[in-house]
Amino acid sequence: MPGTTQYEVLLDFTNDTHDCATVQLQRDYGRNTGAIVLLHPGESVTLVLDAGTVYKYALKTRSRVANVTARAWRDVRCTVSQLFPGGVSHASLSSAPSEPLRPVQGITVDHLWRDMRFCIWNDT
Repeated sequence: MPGTTQYEVLLDFTNDTHDCATVQLQRDYGRNTGAIVLLHPGESVTLVLDAGTVYKYALKTRSRVANVTARAWRDVRCTVSQLFPGGVSHASLSSAPSEPLRPVQGITVDHLWRDMRFCIWNDT
């Protein structure tokens, strides 16, 4: 009897904000370590993942960064704004939430924080 069949799923990140956003691979999966994709407003990127495999990404817009884990068994669509809850203050971005944010099935926001190293915006 043959083993389980591995299949692929699509993960679509869409930038629905008014600012540019980046999607960065956080681990070496055997390809393009540290690869970054720049998304202008309205653009999207579709990533091909092995179903059920854990992938880690960082999504950034302005100084806000969301470290996310993706583990999906079917195709997933996620907008950048879903990763950043509305009205998040600077203090709450650096603190760990009691419950992880799961904006869509298959995506978990592990950590929200601010990266001020290369930020030219005043969005505090």
